[in-house]
Amino acid sequence: MTDYATKSYGRVEEVAAIYRHFTANRDVSMAGPRRLGKTFVLDRLAEAAGGLGWVAVKVEVGGCGDSRAFFRSLCNGIEGSRSGGRRAIAWIQQRLGQIIDPRSDSSGQWYQPLISLDHESYFERLIKALNDDHERRWALLIDELPIFLKALHDQGPEGVVAARNFMNLSSRLRAAYPRVRWMITGSIGLEPLARAGDYMGVLAKFETFDLQPLSKTQAKEFVKDIAQEGRLLYRQTITDAEAEALVAAVGWRAAYYLEALAKKLSGEPCDDPNGAKKLVDEAVQQLLSPAEATTFGVWEEHLRKHYRDNQGAIAFAALTALSKTGDGLSIDALLAAIGRNDVTRAELRALLTRLHVEGFITMSDWDGDDPTAAFLNPLLRLWWKRFQPQAAA
Repeated sequence: MTDYATKSYGRVEEVAAIYRHFTANRDVSMAGPRRLGKTFVLDRLAEAAGGLGWVAVKVEVGGCGDSRAFFRSLCNGIEGSRSGGRRAIAWIQQRLGQIIDPRSDSSGQWYQPLISLDHESYFERLIKALNDDHERRWALLIDELPIFLKALHDQGPEGVVAARNFMNLSSRLRAAYPRVRWMITGSIGLEPLARAGDYMGVLAKFETFDLQPLSKTQAKEFVKDIAQEGRLLYRQTITDAEAEALVAAVGWRAAYYLEALAKKLSGEPCDDPNGAKKLVDEAVQQLLSPAEATTFGVWEEHLRKHYRDNQGAIAFAALTALSKTGDGLSIDALLAAIGRNDVTRAELRALLTRLHVEGFITMSDWDGDDPTAAFLNPLLRLWWKRFQPQAAA
């Protein structure tokens, strides 16, 4: 098992910075595109927690459809915590013993009595119990919170109210029980949901943590290590020249795409820069084959799930136009390229802002009169150009 604490790409500095925020009683919001490595950071936070006197509970809530399911996921996260263990769970059970009927069926999960009709009250009691633990401090790492909130919003006006109530509840609990720290992550825009649901004030109380792709040096070390660890099918070694070429071809240095491309690298290891580039170019073509649709199809799926009606159609049209040039297009040029009379310049700019936040594109010169949009991920641009996915009819 890789000891990420010893690796330059192990996000050691990021983990240390986040725990400094926690120690200073600040909650953290870490948004970022899919495949950037947010979940990897959460895993490293969980690994580091015990040595720092914390219990870090990682909770995946993207599949939750209501607050009861959220609470169940939180309890499962506590049970599976790497840094808490059975001792911490036993302590929680003892603290909550007064609300559990000792005659109740004990064959189910330890938290089963807590998710009855008044599960929100028990949710608060659980957070209070964590707050009262003076042996440890607890951090709740909530992964993909925006997807959970959007699932509520998609249920209509009552769902929007439920999302607002949930966020207001979490805000109240954070204020009432300050020894428990919260961290939220998301790959879809949280701000548009908060605006629609009138809970922007809740988000303002989180410290924003801007996770960046790996540096060039970190990316090169990463691809060389995964070869040596036997994670590649065709290679046990990647040379310096090949690592340089791989990192350049990926462009957006997310570990997921670095590994995806490295897996396609074949042939004898090459130290010559020109020969290495040729091998990497061949690997890129393999990665862009129809058989590798799942590597990039998640981005298309993202649009279909989270961009509704006309907005989705415009997003697909804009990305197809942008895929045809590596230099990008200005807003005015892009507006002409998509050729839709029903889209205003202001509407397109707002859509590009969202695509920028969610990692599809990058925008240059936001303060200028006509900023330029371009694909953030060069490999995704090449895939989009080749297959040109379309909005659903």
